[in-house]
Amino acid sequence: MMSAHENLSNTATAYFATGCFWGAERRFWQMAGVLNTSVGYMGGSTSTPTYKEVCTGATGHAEVVRVEFDPAQISYEQLLSAFWEMHDPTTLNRQGNDVGTQYRSAIFFVDENQQNAAQRSKEIYQGELDRLGFESITTEITLAPSFWAAEEYHQRYLEKNPNGYDCHATTGVPFPALVKGYSHPIDENELKSRVDNLSFNVLRRAATEAPFSGEYTDEESVGVYRCKACNSELFRSEHKFHSGCGWPSFYQPTANDAVELIADHSLGRVRTEVRCARCGSHLGHVFEGEGYDTPTDERWCINSVSLVLEKK
Repeated sequence: MMSAHENLSNTATAYFATGCFWGAERRFWQMAGVLNTSVGYMGGSTSTPTYKEVCTGATGHAEVVRVEFDPAQISYEQLLSAFWEMHDPTTLNRQGNDVGTQYRSAIFFVDENQQNAAQRSKEIYQGELDRLGFESITTEITLAPSFWAAEEYHQRYLEKNPNGYDCHATTGVPFPALVKGYSHPIDENELKSRVDNLSFNVLRRAATEAPFSGEYTDEESVGVYRCKACNSELFRSEHKFHSGCGWPSFYQPTANDAVELIADHSLGRVRTEVRCARCGSHLGHVFEGEGYDTPTDERWCINSVSLVLEKK
């Protein structure tokens, strides 16, 4: 057993239940700033439960991912944003084909700050779901009880079995507000009224413009590239290079906290999605290790329609 309130130095802990914990753990361990993950059982009526016992539903435990993270690198709010997006919180005691109380959606908070952040994020996400015609969120938000570690073969299961079972049904609805603090949500109606359809679908629905079609693909003017949705500075011309991929390419953002990185499973493989940290709008993806002659060997592949160039 491990106390739910035990923290390491410079480390905070969070607990999330999103259905089968195998896929959820992988989604969390891929996030920058997450230091360690483990899976286990929480919220039941017995001590030292086994997987077999939990699967009967008789113990009342949920399958949970324990996330240890560095708050200086990733905020609890960012973890919450990923939590809402990685599963369907509107289905009661079910995720996809997995049915039972052990597959329920839950946030187990460790203190009042986490409780307030979780409740606020639920309100924000419910508002977006309501707007799009989804059902009500069923997620349980409760004080973290004891965490009972799952059997060893469950720990980082999809690292040991990369093609293993990963059942996660999602709503497909992006979290609509600023991840760090929720203080600058985008008014999507206002945004839609001032940008073209392609820009809106890229920024808010994670669409992609056609290669070699964007106005900034071969742009060489000196200046600052800002988010078309909220005007935050994202990239600078001195970090732009010609990659030949068909989209504007940069080898780094203007600052690490200007962007947010999210694991993207939409194509059946893991990519790293880039979003504006201020408003959560989709920008593109970042790739590394491709052999480009740049200081970082990274290619920040960004949609032109996500950007506005402020020339100097």
